[in-house]
Amino acid sequence: MNQKDINDLLALTALTAIAPQEMQFIEELAATSPVIEQELRSLQDVAATLAYSQPSLTVPANLKQRLFKRIQIEAEVLDIMTKRSTELKWRKHPVQGLVMAVLNIDRDQREISALIRAEVDVSYPLHHHAVGEEIFMIEGELIDRGITYKAGDHIYSAAGSTHSPYAIAGCMFFVRTSLDDVFL
Repeated sequence: MNQKDINDLLALTALTAIAPQEMQFIEELAATSPVIEQELRSLQDVAATLAYSQPSLTVPANLKQRLFKRIQIEAEVLDIMTKRSTELKWRKHPVQGLVMAVLNIDRDQREISALIRAEVDVSYPLHHHAVGEEIFMIEGELIDRGITYKAGDHIYSAAGSTHSPYAIAGCMFFVRTSLDDVFL
């Protein structure tokens, strides 16, 4: 995919004018690239102000009923979201030596859930948690605050905490954390 295609998808995502799967792809891409995320947020801010630049329109009387009916139909269809292991799209993580498969991004809650896999031994940079972070070990070993965690172990880091875990090559874990976490 070339830069023009990415720019077109960013603009369409900001306008919510593409299919949910394509929007999810762009959200996943933005989660792995600060430059793309900044461009997407900028376009979303512009799109949000467009409505205020035009005079008010007369709203059809039955619009509310039609809208609620459509929302109900879409909610029934979107009540569950699944990803099969064969559908996972592994991408480079911002930290070298790690790869990630984004499972879900919740922009309203500012959270991301993903699978992370260490291809080599790697120290994750010291970072600050905006909200609590959960890690569930699937395989291998992860060392955090001097404790070695293995498959089946659960780690919870409270909001405001900082840490710098060390991933042993071959470890894989599920993580749910904030999009607002900050590297220190």
